[in-house]
Amino acid sequence: MVADPSVRERFIPIRKAELIDCLSNSTRVTPKDRESFLLFCNILGSIFHFEFHAKTEALKESYYPFNPDNDTVTVRCISHEARKAHEDRLMAAFKNVLNQANYQQITASDLTYAISRESLFKINLVVDFEDFESQLVFRRGSQSHRIRRKKWVFKEEAIDITVYDRVALIIKYKDESYFRALKRKGLNFNPGTMIVKLFKNIPKEDLEMLFPNAQVRMKLKDKLFMGGFAVGGGITVILKASAGLVAMASILWLMSRSVFLGSGTIPPLGPVEISAMVGGMTALAAIGAFLFKQWNSYKNRKIKFMKTLGDNLYFKNLDNNAGVFYHIIADAEEEELKEALLGYFFLVQSEAGLTAAALDDAIEEWLQETFGVPIDFEIEDALGKLKRLKLCDIAGTDKTGAPVWMAVSLTEACERLDALWDNFFQMHAPTA
Repeated sequence: MVADPSVRERFIPIRKAELIDCLSNSTRVTPKDRESFLLFCNILGSIFHFEFHAKTEALKESYYPFNPDNDTVTVRCISHEARKAHEDRLMAAFKNVLNQANYQQITASDLTYAISRESLFKINLVVDFEDFESQLVFRRGSQSHRIRRKKWVFKEEAIDITVYDRVALIIKYKDESYFRALKRKGLNFNPGTMIVKLFKNIPKEDLEMLFPNAQVRMKLKDKLFMGGFAVGGGITVILKASAGLVAMASILWLMSRSVFLGSGTIPPLGPVEISAMVGGMTALAAIGAFLFKQWNSYKNRKIKFMKTLGDNLYFKNLDNNAGVFYHIIADAEEEELKEALLGYFFLVQSEAGLTAAALDDAIEEWLQETFGVPIDFEIEDALGKLKRLKLCDIAGTDKTGAPVWMAVSLTEACERLDALWDNFFQMHAPTA
């Protein structure tokens, strides 16, 4: 499985520690500045960690009324209006964090495409989107993978598929009244709650398998395959049982005529008639056993499909519900730090400053040459973070009128970040 070179992702697939090590040991950093740069990375990472901790707490608080895994008690009574406010804050905050973690939203057309395509796992799934009040699906990273699969009994085909490295989704179920009106019983979820899921290595064609209400449906060829055997076997059974059924039907007809049109009593049965009745009952039992076998075969095949689905999801599931927030927050924190580090590192190297376009090109070219990955670096986002932290500013314009950015020196950057860190908490003496 390899990255698709035609698709440049915002995600930087490089570990933070390895990126810092590579930057600090490059020829661009003198031995004298290496210690200062590592201090800069440490303080900057601590600031981002502190800021994202607050976002984690906000997500947990907004999710509390909808969390199906709550194990705490509360004395608060949350009104319908308050629940809606919690939901709105949660959706907005989660979308923001996913964006910071460089996830991209999967559109309705992508889901339609997934549902319309044949599953790579040879199962057919149906999703009732009416069960959901709201839903968000995001993905990050894509790989191009060539696989071989059976097309016919003795023929294989090679196909190229797109696999998403990470897929996150949040789903809000409709309230209990909706499912009560449909007389739906035995639900494996709590109406009105939200579920949050995180998966890895999901083929684009199989996105529908991630939804909790996905139901297995047999494909047409499976129905025809089973139906062919059922019809063939059924004809054989009926032919074998036909003599016994005809004989039993004849005796029952004579008995009914005697009861309703004759003496009104059941005539005595001789050995021949009894033998015919036994043969007819045996034939009926054979037909019943055949029908039961076919129904049981259908159920077993459906269970096999469900097992295939369950086995795949078991190994692709990364986290659930509130745990997803910690996972995504950690990803977002690392992505934000990597963007700020790269932006500052290459900007501070230029004594005359750089335009946003020139800085973007320098970073993307270095990532391609050093790590071999094509990145669509978010330069505006990186410059925004550096400006917010007062580590750079616009120093003028170039001959085309584009703003030229300049970074503060490494020593001054460390001092500014240290001052920011020291002033996160201020204790004020109470006034008299």
